[in-house]
Amino acid sequence: MTKDYSLAHLSMIEVPPIELVRAASSAGFQHTGFRLTPTSSGVDHDILGNGVAIRELKAAIDDSGIGILDLEVIRIKEDGPTLDPTGLFEAAEYLGARYVITTLEDPNPERRVASLALLAEQAAEYGVALSVEFMLFSAAPTLQDACEAVLAAGAPNVVVLADILHLTRSGGTPDDMLDYPARLFPYVQICGAHGAGAAPDAATARAEAVTARLMPGEGDLPVREFTECIPAGAILSVESPLAGLGNPADPAALAADLLASARLVSE
Repeated sequence: MTKDYSLAHLSMIEVPPIELVRAASSAGFQHTGFRLTPTSSGVDHDILGNGVAIRELKAAIDDSGIGILDLEVIRIKEDGPTLDPTGLFEAAEYLGARYVITTLEDPNPERRVASLALLAEQAAEYGVALSVEFMLFSAAPTLQDACEAVLAAGAPNVVVLADILHLTRSGGTPDDMLDYPARLFPYVQICGAHGAGAAPDAATARAEAVTARLMPGEGDLPVREFTECIPAGAILSVESPLAGLGNPADPAALAADLLASARLVSE
């Protein structure tokens, strides 16, 4: 079966969104996504609140014909979202993005579910869905934590974003996904990495996730088994920030290599 692939922005986070669109389209990806909030390392592409920049980005998207899978990121902490989500929701609606990635960073289970449900109501006003990503270094460290929160929120426009790296480093296995409704996983993230065991601690998991992954077809993660456990038709988002990469000299060439590697372990 032919699969659809998306190029996640973290794979080349320093590349501006317009260049990312062109690289993804040139390589043969069907989708891409953008990190529009600043990263912890200070990368900010100055799109949110910049009318000229977002119109230019929309024109590039329209010219390429590529779909926009997701935007990043809304973090839910003790007092709710750490930023006013309106800007991201407006950008998602304007750019045609399907999802806004959301992380749960409130340690109180009941409160974070309530915050997630409220955020879902706001997102629905813009025709946008939320994808909740679990990570060992968040308050929802496991697949179970994310699925339970999403199911408890009870909103039809909230799904779970499973990443093979985060699943493995939190002690999970691909067939764990079969314990939950298939509708929760309309897309997933894949990459490669050295080692197929759980991470020793959250700090190690964070460092690897941000800057030390491999191509999807490299390393020891059970990527093929993962893709065999996801629902038919789920989009594969390639999120592979390579060790020591920085700003690639040829984003289109890197995108082509990432897609070719992803296909090796998923088709």
